[in-house]
Amino acid sequence: MLRFGLLGPLVVHDGTALMPVAGLKVRVLLAALLLQANRVVPKDALKEAMWGERLPSSVEASFANHATRLRRILSATGDKRLLAVAPGYRLLVRDGELDIEVFEARARAAGLAHHAGDWHTVRTESEAALALWRGEPLVDLSPFSEQRAPSLRVHQLDEARLQVHEWAFDADLHLGRHREICTELAALAAENPLREALHRLLVLALHRSGRQAEAFEVFHVLRRSLVDELGTEPGAAVHQAYRELLDQDPEPHPAPPTAPAPPPYQLLSSVP
Repeated sequence: MLRFGLLGPLVVHDGTALMPVAGLKVRVLLAALLLQANRVVPKDALKEAMWGERLPSSVEASFANHATRLRRILSATGDKRLLAVAPGYRLLVRDGELDIEVFEARARAAGLAHHAGDWHTVRTESEAALALWRGEPLVDLSPFSEQRAPSLRVHQLDEARLQVHEWAFDADLHLGRHREICTELAALAAENPLREALHRLLVLALHRSGRQAEAFEVFHVLRRSLVDELGTEPGAAVHQAYRELLDQDPEPHPAPPTAPAPPPYQLLSSVP
């Protein structure tokens, strides 16, 4: 069984050790196929992923050589993984072999548990999902990662990662772990200065840790940022956390209902 990793630099593991995948073009070809695992990817789309819009005159021969090299690498375990299927190629990936798919499955489980108020399961599934991240997806595959479809996919994954973090922190608050999460939560909120959910959680964590002055500062900094950058006030959930702070009430209250966000687990094929 192979393991493919895209949540960080591209890696392939054969169950015993990392398998070398040398050459940027071969690595880009593999990544482009993995992003549409088990689907037929047209040859023209793969060429564009590897060379961009300016294809070399020798593109046909070069592409065939890179595809042959990738097939040889993947067949080292005895499996036929890379199949030529008109009008392109399909990479066979089994359940549990691609870290993105495992992450999204764990994220869905965390979201369902969060909706049900099963806080221990939220923590377990969130930790398992976030442990798969080794860095920025496709970080070693520029300029492929800067193309529209891969770039959008990376953005979707990062949004999903932040959502999982928020569910995990919310579970921690319900489990009374407010002191333990303040440092990590503050760092993530600083990296995302306009993300209201993270700042709401930080206000509550600081308040319930007896750090009221810092909680007030977090709220006011967020409010100034939203007004200055977006011309809008914080939403109802943030204001409820602020009221809890004003009331000096350390007991948790459910956030007011909001319209459900679109699921962050879209497949690459859904990108127009």
